[in-house]
Amino acid sequence: MSPSTAAALLVVVVTGAGATAQAQIQPQPARPRYPVRPAPLPDAEEIRLAESAAPREVSSRAGIYVLRATGPEQVRPSANGVMCMVARDLHEGSRYPICYDAEGSRTLMQQELMELRLRVEGKTEPEVKAAVAAAWTDGTLKAPSRTALAYMMSAHQVLFTSPDSSGRHVGAWRPHLMISAPGARGTDFGLAHESAIQTITVDREGMPGAQLVVVVPAWADSAAARR
Repeated sequence: MSPSTAAALLVVVVTGAGATAQAQIQPQPARPRYPVRPAPLPDAEEIRLAESAAPREVSSRAGIYVLRATGPEQVRPSANGVMCMVARDLHEGSRYPICYDAEGSRTLMQQELMELRLRVEGKTEPEVKAAVAAAWTDGTLKAPSRTALAYMMSAHQVLFTSPDSSGRHVGAWRPHLMISAPGARGTDFGLAHESAIQTITVDREGMPGAQLVVVVPAWADSAAARR
């Protein structure tokens, strides 16, 4: 995932018959604030964003979680086993629309829901990570018992390179799928330790919730991506 970097622009203003050039350096955009507790959106907007994570064939029949003041809450049942939500971290404006298949909803999605609830409660990112680690250890969180799939194909995603304060703004990266691979590392798939390949990567390497990230050709909402 390649973060977008903000660079100062050199603007040349040409004035007068002598065409005098004046260089003006524009300031860098302000970094998003951190930490900022995730805030609820209007239900209609939250549902629209959650549905945008997967193709309409999948998300139109999916169950939906929206964010309330106390944490995520399910507002629509699933007709196909898929569940969708808009995850956030503590970066201002972060939006991670994501849909999980039935097995992913039962297992991996529970970590996303837990993390979001803890952030809404005001926990710091180290506290969130400690709580999640404890939940894996005591069995509250469980790895998939078979292949599980997550869709992250929304053109409206606002991603950061890390949930930590050092995370850099990426925005809409690329449409991709995340396939469960508990405990996997990139090297298990022949990737180098510092792989330059961006179409296949491993998220949460070596952890029970590790997932193979595979870039796909198009956003779920291709029309939105063109705007």
